[in-house]
Amino acid sequence: MNISDRLVPGDWTPGRSMMLSGASVITMDPEAGDFVGDVVVTGDTITAAGPGAGSTAPDDALVVDATGTVIIPGLVDGHVHAWEGALRGVSPDSDIMAYLNLTHTTLAPLMTPEDVAIGERVTTVRALEQGVTTIVDNSHNVRSLEHGQAVLATLRESGLRAVLAAGVGMGQPDSHLAKAVLALRDSAAGDPRITVRLMELAPSPAGLRFSVENGVGLVAETLAGMGDLDAALTPELLHDQVTLDHVIGLSDAHWRAIAETGAAVALAPRSDPHYALAVASPVLAANRFGVQEAISTDNEFEYGSDIFGEMRALMSAQRGHAFAGGPGTPRPYGVRDALRAATLGGARAAGLTGRIGVLAAGAQADLTVISLSRLRPIASHLGAVVSYAESQDVTAVVVDGVPRKWAGEVLGVDRAELARLAEASRDRILGQAGVDIEALRFAGSLRL
Repeated sequence: MNISDRLVPGDWTPGRSMMLSGASVITMDPEAGDFVGDVVVTGDTITAAGPGAGSTAPDDALVVDATGTVIIPGLVDGHVHAWEGALRGVSPDSDIMAYLNLTHTTLAPLMTPEDVAIGERVTTVRALEQGVTTIVDNSHNVRSLEHGQAVLATLRESGLRAVLAAGVGMGQPDSHLAKAVLALRDSAAGDPRITVRLMELAPSPAGLRFSVENGVGLVAETLAGMGDLDAALTPELLHDQVTLDHVIGLSDAHWRAIAETGAAVALAPRSDPHYALAVASPVLAANRFGVQEAISTDNEFEYGSDIFGEMRALMSAQRGHAFAGGPGTPRPYGVRDALRAATLGGARAAGLTGRIGVLAAGAQADLTVISLSRLRPIASHLGAVVSYAESQDVTAVVVDGVPRKWAGEVLGVDRAELARLAEASRDRILGQAGVDIEALRFAGSLRL
Protein backbone atom coordinates (compact mmCIF):
# COMPACT_ATOMS: atom_id res chain seq x y z
CA MET A 1 0.00 0.00 0.00
CA ASN A 2 1.03 3.62 -0.52
CA ILE A 3 1.09 6.44 2.01
CA SER A 4 -1.62 8.24 0.00
CA ASP A 5 -3.95 5.22 0.03
CA ARG A 6 -7.08 6.13 1.99
CA LEU A 7 -7.67 2.45 2.80
CA VAL A 8 -4.65 2.25 5.12
CA PRO A 9 -6.42 3.36 8.34
CA GLY A 10 -9.07 0.68 7.85
CA ASP A 11 -6.48 -2.04 7.26
CA TRP A 12 -4.37 -0.94 10.21
CA THR A 13 -6.45 -2.83 12.75
CA PRO A 14 -5.71 -2.74 16.50
CA GLY A 15 -2.82 -5.02 17.37
CA ARG A 16 -1.48 -5.24 13.82
CA SER A 17 2.05 -3.97 13.27
CA MET A 18 2.61 -1.33 10.61
CA MET A 19 5.78 -0.51 8.71
CA LEU A 20 6.41 2.78 6.91
CA SER A 21 9.15 2.16 4.39
CA GLY A 22 11.46 4.18 2.17
CA ALA A 23 11.01 7.55 3.90
CA SER A 24 13.55 10.17 4.90
CA VAL A 25 13.45 9.78 8.68
CA ILE A 26 14.56 12.54 11.06
CA THR A 27 14.65 10.89 14.46
CA MET A 28 15.87 13.77 16.70
CA ASP A 29 17.74 10.99 18.51
CA PRO A 30 21.52 11.63 18.40
CA GLU A 31 22.27 7.91 18.57
CA ALA A 32 19.87 6.88 15.79
CA GLY A 33 20.60 9.87 13.56
CA ASP A 34 18.79 10.43 10.26
CA PHE A 35 18.38 7.89 7.49
CA VAL A 36 16.39 6.68 4.53
CA GLY A 37 14.61 3.61 5.77
CA ASP A 38 11.78 2.20 7.82
CA VAL A 39 9.75 2.86 10.95
CA VAL A 40 7.89 -0.06 12.54
CA VAL A 41 4.98 0.51 14.94
CA THR A 42 3.36 -2.16 17.09
CA GLY A 43 0.52 -1.11 19.34
CA ASP A 44 1.33 2.28 20.84
CA THR A 45 5.11 1.89 20.52
CA ILE A 46 7.82 2.34 17.93
CA THR A 47 9.49 -1.08 17.86
CA ALA A 48 12.20 -0.41 15.26
CA ALA A 49 13.56 2.46 13.19
CA GLY A 50 16.46 2.49 10.79
CA PRO A 51 17.68 1.37 7.35
CA GLY A 52 16.32 -2.13 6.92
CA ALA A 53 14.35 -1.98 10.16
CA GLY A 54 11.40 -3.46 8.30
CA SER A 55 13.10 -6.86 8.45
CA THR A 56 12.10 -6.99 12.13
CA ALA A 57 8.40 -6.52 11.40
CA PRO A 58 6.05 -9.49 11.78
CA ASP A 59 5.04 -11.31 8.61
CA ASP A 60 1.50 -10.00 8.83
CA ALA A 61 2.56 -6.36 9.30
CA LEU A 62 0.84 -3.75 7.17
CA VAL A 63 3.53 -2.41 4.83
CA VAL A 64 3.08 1.16 3.62
CA ASP A 65 5.39 2.66 1.01
CA ALA A 66 6.32 6.13 2.32
CA THR A 67 8.76 7.01 -0.46
CA GLY A 68 8.71 10.73 -1.14
CA THR A 69 7.92 11.69 2.45
CA VAL A 70 9.76 12.84 5.55
CA ILE A 71 8.85 11.22 8.86
CA ILE A 72 9.51 13.23 12.02
CA PRO A 73 8.48 12.83 15.65
CA GLY A 74 5.01 14.20 16.30
CA LEU A 75 5.20 17.95 16.83
CA VAL A 76 4.37 19.40 20.24
CA ASP A 77 2.56 22.67 20.94
CA GLY A 78 3.99 23.61 24.33
CA HIS A 79 1.34 26.17 25.32
CA VAL A 80 -2.08 26.75 23.78
CA HIS A 81 -5.41 28.00 25.14
CA ALA A 82 -7.51 25.50 23.26
CA TRP A 83 -10.85 26.59 24.75
CA GLU A 84 -10.70 29.78 22.63
CA GLY A 85 -10.91 27.85 19.34
CA ALA A 86 -14.37 29.09 18.34
CA LEU A 87 -13.27 32.72 18.84
CA ARG A 88 -10.84 32.71 15.91
CA GLY A 89 -10.27 36.15 14.45
CA VAL A 90 -12.66 38.01 16.73
CA SER A 91 -10.21 40.87 17.27
CA PRO A 92 -6.96 40.51 15.28
CA ASP A 93 -5.48 43.87 16.31
CA SER A 94 -6.09 43.79 20.06
CA ASP A 95 -3.25 44.53 22.44
CA ILE A 96 -2.68 42.39 25.50
CA MET A 97 -5.00 44.33 27.79
CA ALA A 98 -7.81 44.33 25.23
CA TYR A 99 -7.30 40.59 24.70
CA LEU A 100 -7.50 39.90 28.43
CA ASN A 101 -10.57 42.10 28.81
CA LEU A 102 -12.38 40.58 25.84
CA THR A 103 -11.62 36.95 26.59
CA HIS A 104 -11.47 36.62 30.36
CA THR A 105 -13.58 39.51 31.62
CA THR A 106 -16.26 39.61 28.92
CA LEU A 107 -16.60 36.38 26.93
CA ALA A 108 -15.26 33.58 29.13
CA PRO A 109 -17.93 34.01 31.85
CA LEU A 110 -20.62 33.55 29.18
CA MET A 111 -19.30 30.18 28.04
CA THR A 112 -21.04 26.99 29.08
CA PRO A 113 -19.17 23.69 29.32
CA GLU A 114 -20.57 22.91 25.86
CA ASP A 115 -19.09 26.14 24.46
CA VAL A 116 -15.71 25.30 25.95
CA ALA A 117 -15.89 21.81 24.45
CA ILE A 118 -16.62 23.22 20.98
CA GLY A 119 -13.67 25.58 21.21
CA GLU A 120 -11.44 22.72 22.30
CA ARG A 121 -12.62 20.63 19.37
CA VAL A 122 -11.77 23.35 16.86
CA THR A 123 -8.26 23.72 18.29
CA THR A 124 -7.54 20.01 18.50
CA VAL A 125 -8.56 19.45 14.88
CA ARG A 126 -6.33 22.31 13.78
CA ALA A 127 -3.48 20.79 15.80
CA LEU A 128 -3.79 17.47 13.98
CA GLU A 129 -3.96 19.25 10.63
CA GLN A 130 -0.53 20.74 11.36
CA GLY A 131 1.11 17.52 12.48
CA VAL A 132 0.87 18.33 16.17
CA THR A 133 0.41 15.16 18.22
CA THR A 134 0.70 16.64 21.73
CA ILE A 135 -0.58 19.88 23.22
CA VAL A 136 -0.04 21.49 26.59
CA ASP A 137 -3.56 22.85 26.93
CA ASN A 138 -3.59 25.86 29.23
CA SER A 139 -7.29 25.62 29.85
CA HIS A 140 -7.77 28.79 31.89
CA ASN A 141 -11.55 28.85 31.71
CA VAL A 142 -12.28 26.01 34.12
CA ARG A 143 -14.98 27.98 35.91
CA SER A 144 -16.44 24.78 37.35
CA LEU A 145 -15.70 21.10 37.50
CA GLU A 146 -18.20 20.66 34.67
CA HIS A 147 -16.13 22.96 32.44
CA GLY A 148 -13.04 20.89 33.24
CA GLN A 149 -14.85 17.64 32.55
CA ALA A 150 -15.94 19.00 29.16
CA VAL A 151 -12.31 19.78 28.33
CA LEU A 152 -11.17 16.33 29.43
CA ALA A 153 -13.85 14.57 27.40
CA THR A 154 -13.00 16.56 24.28
CA LEU A 155 -9.28 15.89 24.59
CA ARG A 156 -9.97 12.18 24.94
CA GLU A 157 -12.22 12.21 21.89
CA SER A 158 -9.68 14.14 19.81
CA GLY A 159 -7.08 11.39 19.95
CA LEU A 160 -4.33 13.86 20.80
CA ARG A 161 -1.84 13.41 23.59
CA ALA A 162 -2.41 16.29 25.98
CA VAL A 163 -1.55 17.98 29.22
CA LEU A 164 -4.74 19.47 30.62
CA ALA A 165 -3.59 22.41 32.72
CA ALA A 166 -6.73 23.64 34.46
CA GLY A 167 -6.87 27.27 35.52
CA VAL A 168 -8.88 30.47 35.72
CA GLY A 169 -8.40 33.50 33.54
CA MET A 170 -7.79 36.40 35.90
CA GLY A 171 -6.37 36.11 39.39
CA GLN A 172 -4.89 33.08 41.06
CA PRO A 173 -6.62 29.71 41.57
CA ASP A 174 -8.99 29.29 44.49
CA SER A 175 -10.22 26.25 46.41
CA HIS A 176 -12.75 25.27 43.72
CA LEU A 177 -10.00 24.93 41.16
CA ALA A 178 -7.72 22.91 43.44
CA LYS A 179 -10.56 20.44 43.99
CA ALA A 180 -11.31 20.37 40.28
CA VAL A 181 -7.68 19.66 39.39
CA LEU A 182 -7.58 16.69 41.75
CA ALA A 183 -10.93 15.38 40.48
CA LEU A 184 -9.78 15.71 36.87
CA ARG A 185 -6.49 14.00 37.71
CA ASP A 186 -8.38 11.06 39.17
CA SER A 187 -10.73 10.91 36.16
CA ALA A 188 -7.78 10.87 33.74
CA ALA A 189 -5.76 8.33 35.70
CA GLY A 190 -6.58 5.46 33.36
CA ASP A 191 -5.79 7.33 30.13
CA PRO A 192 -2.10 7.17 29.14
CA ARG A 193 -2.54 10.07 26.71
CA ILE A 194 -3.82 12.63 29.23
CA THR A 195 -1.96 14.30 32.09
CA VAL A 196 -3.57 16.86 34.41
CA ARG A 197 -1.81 19.88 35.87
CA LEU A 198 -2.66 23.08 37.70
CA MET A 199 -2.39 26.33 35.73
CA GLU A 200 -1.60 29.62 37.40
CA LEU A 201 -1.71 33.09 35.90
CA ALA A 202 1.69 33.62 37.52
CA PRO A 203 3.82 31.04 39.36
CA SER A 204 3.38 31.18 43.13
CA PRO A 205 4.99 29.36 46.06
CA ALA A 206 1.54 28.09 47.08
CA GLY A 207 0.83 26.68 43.65
CA LEU A 208 4.23 25.03 43.41
CA ARG A 209 3.81 23.46 46.83
CA PHE A 210 0.34 22.20 45.82
CA SER A 211 1.96 20.68 42.75
CA VAL A 212 4.51 18.71 44.76
CA GLU A 213 2.16 17.70 47.55
CA ASN A 214 -0.45 16.33 45.15
CA GLY A 215 1.77 14.87 42.45
CA VAL A 216 0.49 17.11 39.67
CA GLY A 217 2.53 19.35 37.44
CA LEU A 218 2.13 23.09 37.12
CA VAL A 219 1.96 25.50 34.20
CA ALA A 220 2.19 29.27 34.59
CA GLU A 221 2.41 32.38 32.47
CA THR A 222 5.70 33.92 33.58
CA LEU A 223 6.40 37.60 32.99
CA ALA A 224 8.23 40.09 35.16
CA GLY A 225 5.72 42.17 37.09
CA MET A 226 3.19 39.36 37.35
CA GLY A 227 3.47 37.82 40.81
CA ASP A 228 6.54 37.51 42.99
CA LEU A 229 8.94 35.65 40.70
CA ASP A 230 11.79 35.90 43.20
CA ALA A 231 9.73 33.92 45.72
CA ALA A 232 8.49 31.34 43.23
CA LEU A 233 11.35 30.67 40.82
CA THR A 234 13.73 29.01 43.26
CA PRO A 235 15.54 25.67 43.26
CA GLU A 236 13.53 24.67 46.31
CA LEU A 237 10.16 25.06 44.57
CA LEU A 238 10.72 24.37 40.87
CA HIS A 239 10.81 20.82 39.51
CA ASP A 240 10.73 18.93 36.22
CA GLN A 241 6.93 18.87 35.97
CA VAL A 242 6.73 22.68 35.86
CA THR A 243 6.36 24.54 32.56
CA LEU A 244 6.81 28.31 32.45
CA ASP A 245 5.35 30.17 29.47
CA HIS A 246 6.74 33.32 27.81
CA VAL A 247 9.49 33.69 30.50
CA ILE A 248 9.94 37.41 29.79
CA GLY A 249 12.03 39.62 32.03
CA LEU A 250 13.57 36.83 34.12
CA SER A 251 16.75 37.42 36.10
CA ASP A 252 19.88 35.30 35.83
CA ALA A 253 18.95 33.73 39.18
CA HIS A 254 15.58 32.68 37.78
CA TRP A 255 17.21 31.11 34.72
CA ARG A 256 19.76 29.28 36.86
CA ALA A 257 16.94 27.83 38.99
CA ILE A 258 15.13 26.66 35.86
CA ALA A 259 18.27 25.04 34.48
CA GLU A 260 19.16 23.42 37.80
CA THR A 261 15.74 21.88 38.45
CA GLY A 262 14.83 20.75 34.92
CA ALA A 263 11.76 22.97 34.75
CA ALA A 264 10.61 23.62 31.19
CA VAL A 265 10.03 26.84 29.29
CA ALA A 266 7.59 27.31 26.41
CA LEU A 267 8.31 30.32 24.25
CA ALA A 268 5.71 32.09 22.11
CA PRO A 269 7.69 33.43 19.14
CA ARG A 270 4.78 35.15 17.40
CA SER A 271 2.63 36.01 20.40
CA ASP A 272 5.27 37.96 22.34
CA PRO A 273 5.93 40.65 19.71
CA HIS A 274 2.29 40.60 18.60
CA TYR A 275 1.11 41.56 22.07
CA ALA A 276 4.11 43.86 22.66
CA LEU A 277 5.28 41.68 25.53
CA ALA A 278 8.80 41.69 24.07
CA VAL A 279 10.61 42.53 20.86
CA ALA A 280 11.25 38.80 20.56
CA SER A 281 10.95 35.71 22.71
CA PRO A 282 13.91 35.30 25.08
CA VAL A 283 15.45 32.37 23.23
CA LEU A 284 18.99 33.68 23.67
CA ALA A 285 18.54 33.66 27.43
CA ALA A 286 17.46 30.01 27.26
CA ASN A 287 20.50 29.28 25.09
CA ARG A 288 22.89 30.96 27.52
CA PHE A 289 21.67 28.88 30.45
CA GLY A 290 21.43 25.61 28.52
CA VAL A 291 17.63 25.34 28.79
CA GLN A 292 15.98 23.54 25.87
CA GLU A 293 12.97 25.65 24.94
CA ALA A 294 9.63 24.47 23.63
CA ILE A 295 7.55 26.57 21.26
CA SER A 296 3.88 27.35 21.33
CA THR A 297 1.02 28.87 19.34
CA ASP A 298 -0.62 30.48 22.42
CA ASN A 299 -4.12 31.18 21.04
CA GLU A 300 -6.15 31.75 17.89
CA PHE A 301 -8.06 34.81 19.04
CA GLU A 302 -5.89 37.09 16.90
CA TYR A 303 -3.79 34.96 14.53
CA GLY A 304 -3.92 31.47 13.09
CA SER A 305 -2.38 28.49 14.82
CA ASP A 306 0.70 27.49 12.81
CA ILE A 307 3.43 25.37 14.39
CA PHE A 308 5.57 25.70 11.25
CA GLY A 309 5.28 29.48 11.52
CA GLU A 310 6.39 29.29 15.15
CA MET A 311 9.51 27.32 14.19
CA ARG A 312 10.39 29.92 11.57
CA ALA A 313 9.68 32.84 13.88
CA LEU A 314 11.86 31.26 16.59
CA MET A 315 14.71 30.71 14.16
CA SER A 316 14.49 34.24 12.75
CA ALA A 317 14.42 35.83 16.20
CA GLN A 318 17.30 33.74 17.50
CA ARG A 319 19.46 34.30 14.43
CA GLY A 320 18.77 38.04 14.39
CA HIS A 321 19.79 38.47 18.01
CA ALA A 322 22.74 36.10 17.69
CA PHE A 323 24.13 37.97 14.69
CA ALA A 324 23.73 41.28 16.53
CA GLY A 325 25.39 40.02 19.70
CA GLY A 326 28.94 40.41 20.86
CA PRO A 327 31.50 37.96 22.25
CA GLY A 328 29.94 35.02 24.05
CA THR A 329 26.63 35.28 22.20
CA PRO A 330 25.08 31.87 21.45
CA ARG A 331 25.62 30.66 17.90
CA PRO A 332 22.87 31.31 15.33
CA TYR A 333 20.21 28.64 15.02
CA GLY A 334 19.86 26.28 12.10
CA VAL A 335 16.80 24.36 10.99
CA ARG A 336 17.54 21.40 13.27
CA ASP A 337 17.54 23.70 16.30
CA ALA A 338 14.07 24.97 15.40
CA LEU A 339 12.77 21.42 14.94
CA ARG A 340 14.34 20.45 18.26
CA ALA A 341 12.21 23.07 19.99
CA ALA A 342 9.05 21.65 18.42
CA THR A 343 9.90 18.06 19.36
CA LEU A 344 12.39 17.50 22.19
CA GLY A 345 11.61 20.86 23.76
CA GLY A 346 7.91 20.15 23.53
CA ALA A 347 8.40 16.76 25.15
CA ARG A 348 10.07 18.49 28.07
CA ALA A 349 7.22 21.00 28.35
CA ALA A 350 4.72 18.13 28.47
CA GLY A 351 6.78 16.24 31.07
CA LEU A 352 7.32 13.38 28.62
CA THR A 353 11.02 13.49 27.83
CA GLY A 354 12.12 10.21 26.27
CA ARG A 355 8.56 9.10 25.57
CA ILE A 356 7.74 11.54 22.78
CA GLY A 357 9.74 13.94 20.62
CA VAL A 358 12.00 11.20 19.24
CA LEU A 359 11.68 8.36 16.75
CA ALA A 360 13.43 5.52 18.50
CA ALA A 361 12.61 1.99 19.55
CA GLY A 362 10.62 2.10 22.79
CA ALA A 363 9.24 5.62 22.31
CA GLN A 364 5.54 6.29 21.93
CA ALA A 365 4.29 5.93 18.37
CA ASP A 366 3.63 9.61 17.71
CA LEU A 367 4.61 10.37 14.10
CA THR A 368 4.15 13.18 11.61
CA VAL A 369 4.56 12.37 7.92
CA ILE A 370 5.24 15.24 5.51
CA SER A 371 4.82 14.80 1.77
CA LEU A 372 7.45 16.36 -0.46
CA SER A 373 5.27 16.29 -3.57
CA ARG A 374 4.12 19.91 -3.32
CA LEU A 375 7.56 21.09 -2.19
CA ARG A 376 9.66 19.66 -5.02
CA PRO A 377 12.27 20.48 -6.11
CA ILE A 378 13.70 20.35 -2.60
CA ALA A 379 17.22 19.30 -1.68
CA SER A 380 17.34 19.39 2.12
CA HIS A 381 14.56 17.29 3.57
CA LEU A 382 15.32 18.72 7.01
CA GLY A 383 14.97 22.18 5.53
CA ALA A 384 11.76 21.12 3.83
CA VAL A 385 10.18 20.42 7.22
CA VAL A 386 11.22 23.62 8.95
CA SER A 387 11.52 26.24 6.22
CA TYR A 388 9.08 25.17 3.51
CA ALA A 389 6.31 22.88 4.78
CA GLU A 390 2.79 23.97 5.63
CA SER A 391 -0.23 22.19 7.07
CA GLN A 392 -1.32 20.91 3.65
CA ASP A 393 1.99 19.08 3.32
CA VAL A 394 1.24 16.99 6.41
CA THR A 395 -0.14 13.85 4.84
CA ALA A 396 -0.36 11.59 7.90
CA VAL A 397 -0.38 11.90 11.67
CA VAL A 398 -0.20 8.97 14.09
CA VAL A 399 -0.80 9.39 17.83
CA ASP A 400 -0.15 6.53 20.24
CA GLY A 401 -0.11 4.12 17.32
CA VAL A 402 -3.48 5.25 15.93
CA PRO A 403 -3.81 7.11 12.60
CA ARG A 404 -5.52 10.46 13.19
CA LYS A 405 -4.82 12.14 9.85
CA TRP A 406 -4.34 10.23 6.61
CA ALA A 407 -4.04 11.19 2.95
CA GLY A 408 -4.24 14.80 4.06
CA GLU A 409 -7.54 14.51 5.95
CA VAL A 410 -8.18 14.48 9.70
CA LEU A 411 -10.13 11.27 10.29
CA GLY A 412 -13.59 11.15 11.77
CA VAL A 413 -14.25 14.90 11.56
CA ASP A 414 -17.19 16.52 9.82
CA ARG A 415 -15.61 19.91 9.20
CA ALA A 416 -18.81 21.55 7.99
CA GLU A 417 -20.73 20.46 11.09
CA LEU A 418 -17.89 21.49 13.41
CA ALA A 419 -17.76 24.94 11.78
CA ARG A 420 -21.54 25.27 12.13
CA LEU A 421 -21.41 24.40 15.83
CA ALA A 422 -18.47 26.72 16.45
CA GLU A 423 -20.09 29.65 14.67
CA ALA A 424 -23.36 29.14 16.54
CA SER A 425 -21.49 29.06 19.86
CA ARG A 426 -19.45 32.15 18.97
CA ASP A 427 -22.44 34.13 17.74
CA ARG A 428 -24.48 33.33 20.84
CA ILE A 429 -21.64 34.37 23.16
CA LEU A 430 -20.92 37.58 21.23
CA GLY A 431 -24.63 38.31 21.06
CA GLN A 432 -24.92 38.08 24.85
CA ALA A 433 -22.05 40.55 25.05
CA GLY A 434 -23.91 42.92 22.77
CA VAL A 435 -21.74 42.36 19.71
CA ASP A 436 -23.11 42.13 16.17
CA ILE A 437 -20.99 39.50 14.39
CA GLU A 438 -21.55 41.22 11.04
CA ALA A 439 -19.89 44.35 12.39
CA LEU A 440 -16.64 42.37 12.76
CA ARG A 441 -16.47 41.29 9.13
CA PHE A 442 -14.18 44.13 8.03
CA ALA A 443 -12.90 45.19 11.46
CA GLY A 444 -9.43 44.76 12.87
CA SER A 445 -10.53 44.94 16.47
CA LEU A 446 -13.55 44.54 18.69
CA ARG A 447 -14.21 47.44 21.01
CA LEU A 448 -16.79 47.19 23.77
